[in-house]
Amino acid sequence: MKRLFARLGLLACISGCLLAAPAARASQPPLRIVVGFPPGGALDALARIVAHDLSKQLNEPVIVDNKPGAGGTIATAYVAHSSPSDNTLLFADTSMLIAPHIYKQVTYNWARDFSPVAMLGVVDFVVAVPPNSPAHTLADYIKMAKAKPGFYTYGSSGVGSIHHLSGEMLQMKTGIKLVHVPYRGGSPSLQGLAAGDVSMAIVSLGASASFIKDHKIRALALLSEDKYAGYDIPAIDSYIPGYDVNSGVFLLAPKGFDAQRIQRIGSVLSKAVQNKKVIAAFTLQGAQASYRDAAALGAWMGKEDNKWAEVIKHNKISVEH
Repeated sequence: MKRLFARLGLLACISGCLLAAPAARASQPPLRIVVGFPPGGALDALARIVAHDLSKQLNEPVIVDNKPGAGGTIATAYVAHSSPSDNTLLFADTSMLIAPHIYKQVTYNWARDFSPVAMLGVVDFVVAVPPNSPAHTLADYIKMAKAKPGFYTYGSSGVGSIHHLSGEMLQMKTGIKLVHVPYRGGSPSLQGLAAGDVSMAIVSLGASASFIKDHKIRALALLSEDKYAGYDIPAIDSYIPGYDVNSGVFLLAPKGFDAQRIQRIGSVLSKAVQNKKVIAAFTLQGAQASYRDAAALGAWMGKEDNKWAEVIKHNKISVEH
């Protein structure tokens, strides 16, 4: 885990706070990419390396602006209420779609307040168990859980996280009943799993990579159909048809942002995700760099929004800030 963030931290240094580039056009402020998490984190590092490439291709400065807090909702609300003339974009992930359904204080609406720009990639997750677990496949674990409803526990990075909701969806699709153990972040969840404090956890592939390779935990299934070199982890849909979970990483603009500008930025980003440094940055996070244009991103967001809204409603999940 430390090694992962050390590498991502180095990537973050590529751009600093203001990426060197020719002066911005006199008629508009520099392009600003807002990130809802602190500098040095995974999403921040990805934003900076993408911004670095974007700056070179657009031939103008690009600022990465961190506005952490409240699970990224502070940054999201900030961009939602920004003027299109501010030249501001949001670098976001799937959590921004989940938040309005679980936080009563969140008032933004992605379809009303934002215009999709481009999808940049997806972050993947695994179902994992402690190294001494009797479950060697997901089928084993489901069988164990069905034999003792409400006996086994699963860990997540916190209430309302995609890790938590993925675990709830697993129960909905298999009929098993587990006890949720929310941790205060992904690292404590991994440590608890490795120690055997929970019988299973949903963890990100990137964060858990060293744990898996060092046999500190056992990965039973990848929650999507993505494939990664060096990992022999079966896709979950071989056990549960139709189960497909990952977290998108994408750029959004406030509603009213210039459509031609969005098209131009999207075109540049379609090339950026083919850059070896960008691909490497995503790989370090257990993610795949993959591009979708504005229209395809909007369609994907609609489907993801509906999927997670159903899980949240079914399980009556809500969180107070």
